[in-house]
Amino acid sequence: MKNNFIGVMTGTSVDAIDIAELFINDQECKILNTMSFQFPEKMKNKILAISRNKTNHNNFQISSLGDELAYIYAESINAFIYESNINRETINAVGIHGQTISHNPDEINPSSIQIGNGKIVAQETGLIVVNDFRSADILAGGQGAPLAPLFHNHFFGKKDISRAIINIGGIANISILGSNLIGYDIGPGNVLIDSWCREKKAKDFDKGGSWAKMGRLHQTLLDQLMREKFIQRNPPKSSGTDYFNSDWIKEKLKYIDDHISDVDIQRTLTEFTASIIGNEIDNINDIEQVAICGGGSKNKLLMHLIKKNTSAEIVTTDSWGMNPDWVESAGFAYLAYLRINERSVDTSKITGSRGVIKLGKIRRPD
Repeated sequence: MKNNFIGVMTGTSVDAIDIAELFINDQECKILNTMSFQFPEKMKNKILAISRNKTNHNNFQISSLGDELAYIYAESINAFIYESNINRETINAVGIHGQTISHNPDEINPSSIQIGNGKIVAQETGLIVVNDFRSADILAGGQGAPLAPLFHNHFFGKKDISRAIINIGGIANISILGSNLIGYDIGPGNVLIDSWCREKKAKDFDKGGSWAKMGRLHQTLLDQLMREKFIQRNPPKSSGTDYFNSDWIKEKLKYIDDHISDVDIQRTLTEFTASIIGNEIDNINDIEQVAICGGGSKNKLLMHLIKKNTSAEIVTTDSWGMNPDWVESAGFAYLAYLRINERSVDTSKITGSRGVIKLGKIRRPD
């Protein structure tokens, strides 16, 4: 039995295509190889344009973009295998999250769209692909996200220590590990910080929080942001960048009489993300250890503010055995492992789904 699985993750920040190869069996789970690939600029801009608003895009547009992205995924996977000197015959399957375009789990007709045609990737790589992980969960009455807690618990969970993982991607989500596994989206992670930086500085992100560090907190704006209903809701809950984006920021600014400088808004958005994460940590009873992963772990100011906003000890997942950059891609290698081995999962305490389900659809090359 082959036990090597590849995981591919492109998060809501659209910062890179992260790929990890893992050895996984019932006793062991370890990273063998990792690599990150940049999005072609045109594709990145297309994804940002389609995923940062609530416009109803036609099915052809979504399907066409998904096919285009699939060829980019396949090219990156093939490059990863070649550059890592991996024997293709040892790869059991590739798990691909896909690029989230919209996420509307609370509508009358709930949906969550991740593009990246799995059949094309299978055809172009010659490998079995597992993708479309969310639809089975939504059909079972769940939110479809987050799914990362399943891997977080498997890799980082300890029987004798109560732990939590917070992934700060575009959206921030938390996994409270243990036999009674719980997970949900907290609210915006990097998405508001990145969106404002892109609009005002023409940069994809605020590296290390250096721009925000030059600004001052605007308390009235922070108070307005903290009134957001999503962060007050009880789980299960999940969200996306079609909700939290530049339009969301501008809508909140309408309620503020003061003129606020762009840099002060950036600082306040960073303080907002830190506040909701810090509050969430402090609201959890008896958590002994908290680790952070995802792109937000590199934002020094954000990490400083989170630590300032909570009494808990905060580390990155480096301290627990995995580089924060690879946790998400590793997670989808693990989910592919579960699906290929016909393992059902219970996501009721994470997404609110009913019963045990098999996540993901298997695509085979012809």
